[in-house]
Amino acid sequence: MPRQTRGSAPSARARAARPPSESRKRELVEHAARILNEKGLEALHVTALAQAAGVSRPLVYRVFPTREALFRAVLEDFTADVGARFQRALVRALPGTMSSLTRAFIEASCDAIDAKGAAAWALLEPRGVSPELARISSEIFGRLLDPWQEKLGEHLGVPPRRAQNHLGIIVAAGRAALSGWLDGSLSRNEAVSDATHAVAGLMAAFAAAAAEPRSKVSRRRA
Repeated sequence: MPRQTRGSAPSARARAARPPSESRKRELVEHAARILNEKGLEALHVTALAQAAGVSRPLVYRVFPTREALFRAVLEDFTADVGARFQRALVRALPGTMSSLTRAFIEASCDAIDAKGAAAWALLEPRGVSPELARISSEIFGRLLDPWQEKLGEHLGVPPRRAQNHLGIIVAAGRAALSGWLDGSLSRNEAVSDATHAVAGLMAAFAAAAAEPRSKVSRRRA
């Protein structure tokens, strides 16, 4: 065989040492999300991903050295999609009413679930997973909510800790309302309507509670 010269195709060893491309990483994340949606979290491991993607296990390990890294990548891909949809929803809905803004955000969440599957959405509120996976999930979900927590605090005029508590209650109500759609007992429109009423109602209640102390102070000064 002729010796490899400069400018010729790289050796197998050189190809193996080359970092995987972003397109390869995105492809693996898509396969991983499909496994998660179709077979559940227990089936999401390196061997299954390598088989699904038609690549070697060493290549998968180069992209995702641990199962936790793979789990993180799938959730980050999902929340990036949700975050982008939230921003577009806000632009489209402004300057709307509280109800129309709320519905726009809930529809954006549903669109992300339709596009990416419900498994990652469910894992943003992890139950029955290892402490490490639960920590990763909480961290990623927190990053998704952080900008909206700040906006909520400014809207209500409450300090960050109070805004965080309010937002946790609001998100929990919205997720609970959508569960009927996800388990098939409600249509998407019915669940979105329920979620909109629940979230908008909580927002109005928190706004009224935040305004009450300010009103009492104003009356005393008068």
